[in-house]
Amino acid sequence: MHLEERKHRVVELLADGRLRAARDLAWRAKDEYPRRRALAAAWVAETLCRLDEPETALAVLREAVDAGVWWWEQILRVNPPLTPIHGRPEFEEIVVRAEALRERGRSDVAPIIYRPDSAPAGVLVPLHGRSDHHLSFARRWEPARKAGFLVVVPHSQEATTSDGDIGWIDEAMARRQIVTIHSRLADGERRLPVVLAGYSQGARIAAGWSLTGILPEVAGFVTLCPPDDRMPAVTGRNRAAAAPRIRGYVLTGEHDDDRPGAERFAAELTANRIPVVLDVMSGMGHGYPPDFGERLCRAVSFVIGDGAPESGTGDSPRAAVQGEMADGT
Repeated sequence: MHLEERKHRVVELLADGRLRAARDLAWRAKDEYPRRRALAAAWVAETLCRLDEPETALAVLREAVDAGVWWWEQILRVNPPLTPIHGRPEFEEIVVRAEALRERGRSDVAPIIYRPDSAPAGVLVPLHGRSDHHLSFARRWEPARKAGFLVVVPHSQEATTSDGDIGWIDEAMARRQIVTIHSRLADGERRLPVVLAGYSQGARIAAGWSLTGILPEVAGFVTLCPPDDRMPAVTGRNRAAAAPRIRGYVLTGEHDDDRPGAERFAAELTANRIPVVLDVMSGMGHGYPPDFGERLCRAVSFVIGDGAPESGTGDSPRAAVQGEMADGT
C-alpha cells in the first residue's frame, strides 16, 4: 500500500470512529517506508495527536531525529494536527535538532512540461507543496493538457526533508523563478492566459501571487487543500492589482483540518466580487481525490471563463459569480 493510500484509509477509519484500526494502520507506517521516513514519521505523529497520544507522538519524532531524519521547521510548526505538542519544550528541542541537520544546498532543475495535442488554450503553472517530489507531483497535474492547457511544472531549488522532498522556503526567490520560467516560453505561449495552481503551501502561494498580479497574463488560480495558515487577505488593494477578470477555484477535503481556512478564503473572494467555486471533496482529508484529473479540467476551464462549474462526483461545488452564491450543477 502506498503511503498516500494509507493516509486516505486512515482518514476513512477515523471518520467512521474506528480509532484502534486507524492507529494500528498508521503505526505500522513508521517502519514500512524507509525511503519516506521523514514524511511517514511526521504523519504518524499527526495521527497520534488526533488520538490524544501526544507523548507517543513526541517519541516518534524524537526517534526519527535520533536516526538522522530532518524536516524544514515549518513542516512541524505549521501543522494543525500537531497543535497538541506545539510549544512544549520536547517539541522545540526536536525542531531545533532537525533544523541543525537540514541541508541548505540549492539545485536548479528545469520545469517539467506537458503539451496538449492541439494549440494550447492557456498555460497552467502548478506549484508543489512544502514536501513534494517533482515528477510525482507533475504527473498529478498532467491531465490539464486534456483541457487544452500547456502544463509547466516548476521545481523548487530547496529541499525540505531528509527524504529529498522539495518546498518553497525562500518565496521571494520562488517568485523570481516563476517569472523567469514564463519569460522563456515561446512568444505565442507567453500571451496565453495563465492559471496559477498549487497544492497546500503551493496553493497559498498561487492564490497570493494571482491576487497581487505577478504576471499580467494571470487569469486566476486553482487551489487544492489550501492551508489555514497565512492565506492571502483579499482586499480592495490587491483586488485592483489582479487581472480584471480573475477567477478562483478552491478545492478542500471534507475532513481536512485546513477546511475552515479554505472556506473563509472563498467567502472573502465572494465578498470582494471575485468569481470563485468552492468544492468540498466528500470523504477526503488533506490530499488528492481519486478523480482529481476530472476536477482539475473543470477547474481550469472555469478559471479562463470557458465553462460553468459542474459536478458529476456526488459533491456540490458552489460558484460565487460577482459576489452572488449559486448552486453548481
